[in-house]
Amino acid sequence: MKHRVLSAIFRLGCIMGYIGRIIPDKLNFVTNLFIRGVITGSKGYMFKHFGKNSKLSQGLTLVNPCYISIGENSSVMRNSVLESYKVEGHENPNMIIGNNVHLGEYCHVTCVEGVEINDGVLTGRFVLITDNSHGNNEARELDVAPLERAVVAKGRVIIGRNVWIGDKVTILPGVTIGDNAVVGANAVVTSDIPANSVVGGIPARILKMIK
Repeated sequence: MKHRVLSAIFRLGCIMGYIGRIIPDKLNFVTNLFIRGVITGSKGYMFKHFGKNSKLSQGLTLVNPCYISIGENSSVMRNSVLESYKVEGHENPNMIIGNNVHLGEYCHVTCVEGVEINDGVLTGRFVLITDNSHGNNEARELDVAPLERAVVAKGRVIIGRNVWIGDKVTILPGVTIGDNAVVGANAVVTSDIPANSVVGGIPARILKMIK
Protein backbone atom coordinates (compact mmCIF):
# COMPACT_ATOMS: atom_id res chain seq x y z
CA MET A 1 0.00 0.00 0.00
CA LYS A 2 2.81 2.40 0.94
CA HIS A 3 4.62 1.64 -2.32
CA ARG A 4 1.47 2.37 -4.34
CA VAL A 5 0.95 5.72 -2.61
CA LEU A 6 4.56 6.79 -3.19
CA SER A 7 4.35 5.65 -6.79
CA ALA A 8 1.14 7.65 -7.31
CA ILE A 9 2.75 10.77 -5.84
CA PHE A 10 5.76 10.34 -8.10
CA ARG A 11 3.59 9.90 -11.17
CA LEU A 12 1.56 12.98 -10.23
CA GLY A 13 4.82 14.92 -10.02
CA CYS A 14 5.84 13.67 -13.45
CA ILE A 15 2.50 14.72 -14.92
CA MET A 16 2.79 18.20 -13.36
CA GLY A 17 6.35 18.43 -14.70
CA TYR A 18 5.14 17.51 -18.20
CA ILE A 19 2.38 20.12 -17.99
CA GLY A 20 4.99 22.60 -16.78
CA ARG A 21 6.88 22.18 -20.03
CA ILE A 22 3.81 23.38 -21.89
CA ILE A 23 2.54 26.11 -19.56
CA PRO A 24 5.40 26.74 -17.10
CA ASP A 25 4.24 30.11 -15.79
CA LYS A 26 0.75 28.92 -14.86
CA LEU A 27 2.04 25.71 -13.31
CA ASN A 28 4.60 27.56 -11.20
CA PHE A 29 1.88 29.88 -9.93
CA VAL A 30 -0.45 27.00 -9.05
CA THR A 31 2.35 24.99 -7.40
CA ASN A 32 3.47 27.97 -5.33
CA LEU A 33 -0.11 28.72 -4.29
CA PHE A 34 -0.59 25.09 -3.24
CA ILE A 35 2.59 25.14 -1.14
CA ARG A 36 1.57 28.41 0.53
CA GLY A 37 -1.81 26.89 1.32
CA VAL A 38 -0.18 23.91 3.03
CA ILE A 39 2.13 26.16 5.08
CA THR A 40 -0.65 28.55 6.02
CA GLY A 41 -2.89 25.68 7.11
CA SER A 42 -0.16 24.11 9.22
CA LYS A 43 1.09 27.30 10.91
CA GLY A 44 -1.78 29.81 10.90
CA TYR A 45 -3.38 28.35 14.03
CA MET A 46 -0.23 29.13 16.05
CA PHE A 47 -0.79 32.88 15.94
CA LYS A 48 -2.64 34.98 18.50
CA HIS A 49 -4.88 35.97 15.60
CA PHE A 50 -4.67 35.03 11.93
CA GLY A 51 -7.01 36.83 9.55
CA LYS A 52 -9.05 35.58 6.64
CA ASN A 53 -7.26 35.13 3.29
CA SER A 54 -3.80 35.82 4.74
CA LYS A 55 -0.95 33.65 3.48
CA LEU A 56 2.40 32.37 4.72
CA SER A 57 5.28 31.15 2.55
CA GLN A 58 7.94 28.47 2.70
CA GLY A 59 11.06 28.87 4.82
CA LEU A 60 9.22 30.98 7.42
CA THR A 61 10.79 31.06 10.90
CA LEU A 62 8.40 31.68 13.81
CA VAL A 63 9.35 32.28 17.43
CA ASN A 64 6.49 32.54 19.93
CA PRO A 65 3.78 33.32 17.33
CA CYS A 66 1.24 33.25 20.19
CA TYR A 67 2.17 36.93 20.69
CA ILE A 68 1.75 37.82 17.01
CA SER A 69 -1.46 38.93 15.26
CA ILE A 70 -1.93 39.10 11.49
CA GLY A 71 -4.96 40.76 9.89
CA GLU A 72 -6.87 39.88 6.74
CA ASN A 73 -5.51 39.60 3.18
CA SER A 74 -1.90 39.90 4.31
CA SER A 75 1.11 37.90 3.17
CA VAL A 76 4.49 37.00 4.62
CA MET A 77 6.86 35.93 1.87
CA ARG A 78 9.42 33.16 1.97
CA ASN A 79 12.39 32.90 4.32
CA SER A 80 11.08 35.67 6.59
CA VAL A 81 11.48 35.66 10.38
CA LEU A 82 8.79 36.74 12.84
CA GLU A 83 9.89 36.48 16.46
CA SER A 84 8.68 37.69 19.85
CA TYR A 85 10.28 37.19 23.24
CA LYS A 86 9.29 37.71 26.84
CA VAL A 87 11.96 39.62 28.76
CA GLU A 88 12.12 41.04 32.26
CA GLY A 89 9.65 43.89 32.58
CA HIS A 90 7.94 43.00 29.30
CA GLU A 91 6.17 39.70 29.76
CA ASN A 92 3.52 40.36 27.12
CA PRO A 93 5.16 41.26 23.78
CA ASN A 94 2.68 42.38 21.14
CA MET A 95 3.39 42.26 17.42
CA ILE A 96 0.50 43.44 15.25
CA ILE A 97 0.51 43.08 11.47
CA GLY A 98 -2.57 44.71 9.98
CA ASN A 99 -4.79 44.08 6.96
CA ASN A 100 -3.45 44.04 3.38
CA VAL A 101 0.16 44.05 4.57
CA HIS A 102 2.85 42.50 2.36
CA LEU A 103 6.17 41.58 3.96
CA GLY A 104 8.75 40.79 1.30
CA GLU A 105 11.19 37.90 1.22
CA TYR A 106 13.80 37.60 3.99
CA CYS A 107 12.11 40.18 6.21
CA HIS A 108 12.98 40.01 9.92
CA VAL A 109 10.57 41.46 12.49
CA THR A 110 11.55 41.03 16.13
CA CYS A 111 9.54 42.19 19.14
CA VAL A 112 9.86 42.17 22.94
CA GLU A 113 7.60 45.13 23.72
CA GLY A 114 5.52 46.28 20.76
CA VAL A 115 5.75 46.39 16.96
CA GLU A 116 2.72 47.65 15.04
CA ILE A 117 2.60 47.45 11.26
CA ASN A 118 -0.63 49.06 10.11
CA ASP A 119 -2.90 48.39 7.14
CA GLY A 120 -1.57 48.55 3.60
CA VAL A 121 2.16 48.47 4.39
CA LEU A 122 4.41 47.08 1.64
CA THR A 123 8.04 46.09 2.20
CA GLY A 124 10.79 44.98 -0.11
CA ARG A 125 13.28 42.21 0.65
CA PHE A 126 15.73 41.96 3.57
CA VAL A 127 13.91 44.51 5.76
CA LEU A 128 14.68 44.54 9.51
CA ILE A 129 12.19 45.94 12.03
CA THR A 130 13.18 45.70 15.70
CA ASP A 131 12.21 47.15 19.08
CA ASN A 132 15.11 45.61 21.00
CA SER A 133 18.85 45.02 21.19
CA HIS A 134 21.35 42.69 22.82
CA GLY A 135 22.38 44.65 25.92
CA ASN A 136 22.55 48.40 26.57
CA ASN A 137 25.92 49.09 24.93
CA GLU A 138 27.50 49.90 28.27
CA ALA A 139 31.16 49.51 29.23
CA ARG A 140 30.34 46.85 31.82
CA GLU A 141 29.00 44.61 29.03
CA LEU A 142 32.11 44.63 26.88
CA ASP A 143 33.49 41.45 28.42
CA VAL A 144 30.25 39.61 27.56
CA ALA A 145 29.75 38.18 24.06
CA PRO A 146 26.87 39.97 22.28
CA LEU A 147 24.86 36.75 22.01
CA GLU A 148 25.06 36.28 25.78
CA ARG A 149 23.89 39.80 26.65
CA ALA A 150 20.30 40.18 27.82
CA VAL A 151 17.74 41.18 25.20
CA VAL A 152 16.55 44.67 26.16
CA ALA A 153 13.43 46.57 25.06
CA LYS A 154 14.39 49.87 23.43
CA GLY A 155 11.02 51.35 22.49
CA ARG A 156 7.92 50.48 20.49
CA VAL A 157 7.92 50.68 16.71
CA ILE A 158 4.80 51.96 14.94
CA ILE A 159 4.51 51.96 11.15
CA GLY A 160 1.51 53.87 9.82
CA ARG A 161 -0.96 53.02 7.09
CA ASN A 162 0.08 52.62 3.43
CA VAL A 163 3.79 52.99 4.14
CA TRP A 164 6.14 51.74 1.41
CA ILE A 165 9.49 50.39 2.67
CA GLY A 166 12.22 49.61 0.15
CA ASP A 167 14.74 46.74 0.06
CA LYS A 168 17.26 46.35 2.89
CA VAL A 169 15.75 49.04 5.12
CA THR A 170 16.49 48.86 8.86
CA ILE A 171 13.95 50.33 11.26
CA LEU A 172 15.39 50.70 14.77
CA PRO A 173 13.60 50.81 18.15
CA GLY A 174 11.47 53.71 19.31
CA VAL A 175 10.53 54.85 15.80
CA THR A 176 7.14 55.97 14.51
CA ILE A 177 6.64 56.23 10.75
CA GLY A 178 3.65 58.31 9.66
CA ASP A 179 0.95 57.29 7.19
CA ASN A 180 1.80 57.19 3.47
CA ALA A 181 5.55 57.62 4.00
CA VAL A 182 8.06 56.15 1.55
CA VAL A 183 11.35 54.80 2.92
CA GLY A 184 14.03 54.45 0.25
CA ALA A 185 16.12 51.29 -0.19
CA ASN A 186 19.03 50.74 2.24
CA ALA A 187 17.85 53.48 4.63
CA VAL A 188 18.45 53.17 8.38
CA VAL A 189 15.57 54.75 10.28
CA THR A 190 16.69 55.98 13.70
CA SER A 191 14.05 58.63 14.47
CA ASP A 192 10.41 59.44 13.73
CA ILE A 193 9.32 60.06 10.15
CA PRO A 194 6.38 62.35 9.38
CA ALA A 195 3.38 61.29 7.33
CA ASN A 196 3.43 61.87 3.57
CA SER A 197 7.22 62.09 3.38
CA VAL A 198 9.91 60.42 1.28
CA VAL A 199 13.04 59.57 3.24
CA GLY A 200 16.39 57.93 2.52
CA GLY A 201 19.97 57.63 3.69
CA ILE A 202 21.90 56.60 6.80
CA PRO A 203 20.46 57.83 9.04
CA ALA A 204 17.23 58.41 7.12
CA ARG A 205 16.34 62.04 6.45
CA ILE A 206 13.50 63.75 4.63
CA LEU A 207 14.09 64.04 0.88
CA LYS A 208 10.66 65.27 -0.12
CA MET A 209 7.19 65.97 1.23
CA ILE A 210 4.31 64.58 -0.80
CA LYS A 211 1.68 67.27 -1.36
